Amino acid sequence: MLQNAPEMSVSGKRVLVVGASSGIGRATALALAKAGACVALAARRMDRLEDAAREAGAGAIALACDVREPSACESVVARTVEAYAGLDAIVYATAASALTRLDEASADDWRLAFETNVVGAALVTRAALPHLLAARGRAVYLASIAAWDRPPRLGLGLYMATKAALEKMIEVWRAENRQVGFTTVVPGDTLTEFGAAWDRASIDAFVKDWAARGQLYERQMAAECVAAEVLHALGCAENVAQLVVLPRAP
Repeated sequence: MLQNAPEMSVSGKRVLVVGASSGIGRATALALAKAGACVALAARRMDRLEDAAREAGAGAIALACDVREPSACESVVARTVEAYAGLDAIVYATAASALTRLDEASADDWRLAFETNVVGAALVTRAALPHLLAARGRAVYLASIAAWDRPPRLGLGLYMATKAALEKMIEVWRAENRQVGFTTVVPGDTLTEFGAAWDRASIDAFVKDWAARGQLYERQMAAECVAAEVLHALGCAENVAQLVVLPRAP
């Protein structure tokens, strides 16, 4: 009879959460702080980030980081290590993408998606790796069920391409560094601010198409549901390669 892997406490763990100003990243940072972890919250929007850090409470710090800037990826890890005298885990929860057909996507659209969703994850991981190896730590990345949709959801081609690339990249990080627990968390549709800047008319048109193709889930999950699975990956005694979190009707 299979048994669930025992949990380890995340209390006292030193964790950097990138993309912590909103959505799943923010929910994860707050959940970690509530569980007793020392949390560095990183993102571009410092006003939102500082609010989240205040909510997280004593021991949490807010660090400005634009993952499209290589020096920022190096700096945010260094500042976290300086603040906490080490690093036990990273959570990469930031993401960006235009909503567009591929034949209408610009070079800037491609750069935004890949630099944010893939290159930024690689640079943060590279900077954190020596510390994660020393701590035999964990690294968790937010993928997306959208990359698995067959047929693909039209309009999300950039997003799907980068999330598929992220998953493959994490497989290689895992193969190269067996002492670190690398996990991809693959959530279904989640209620966040992602896509808030998308054109309303484009959203309506694409959502209508998704509905006609039967590509909409029955509901959207709360960010806190996904954050709970991130904490499970960080606190599980076994290294968890992948967790899939899908919404289900009540």
